[in-house]
Amino acid sequence: MTATPDRLNDPPAPAVPPLHGLRRLVDGIGIAGGIAVALMALHVVLDVVARNLAGLPLSGTTEFVAGWYMVAIVFCTLGSVHARGDHIRVDLIDMIAGPRLDGLLTVFTSLIFLAVAVAMVLWGIDDALDATLRGERVEFTAWALPVWPGRWLVPLGFALTGLVALLDLGRGVGRLIQSHSVPGDGA
Repeated sequence: MTATPDRLNDPPAPAVPPLHGLRRLVDGIGIAGGIAVALMALHVVLDVVARNLAGLPLSGTTEFVAGWYMVAIVFCTLGSVHARGDHIRVDLIDMIAGPRLDGLLTVFTSLIFLAVAVAMVLWGIDDALDATLRGERVEFTAWALPVWPGRWLVPLGFALTGLVALLDLGRGVGRLIQSHSVPGDGA
């Protein structure tokens, strides 16, 4: 089985400068999600060690994991996962599809991804703005953990996914155009 090509580097021709910028942005935000995994693991380990050795768990670990780390892990990596094609896929049709059907499927799935991404960006901005204006936080006895900044990662992640879907849409349309110009294509 072959690896799925990276959508931001497909076709293998050199990418134009805006794609290099998008590649860096998607990778950078994805790395932030990876850093969140490492920080979450460290935070949870410190909490377990403090609880078991000193009987003093770190206050707010669960809330920090739920309000910051997990949100960053999911939504910072969303665009990168889509760009690399690492999400759940059904490749059976890709194996038997000709260029025309492949182009149609790419256009169809890209439109769905784009529609969902736009809807989630709009909803996410509304939710994040509301949380920001309310100064959403989790209160503890001695301190408060602001959770509103993490809400902005939802529209950010879906915006990056939408940009990748838009590029896929362009590639799908390009495949359709090329399949119409190829003589003898039976797809």
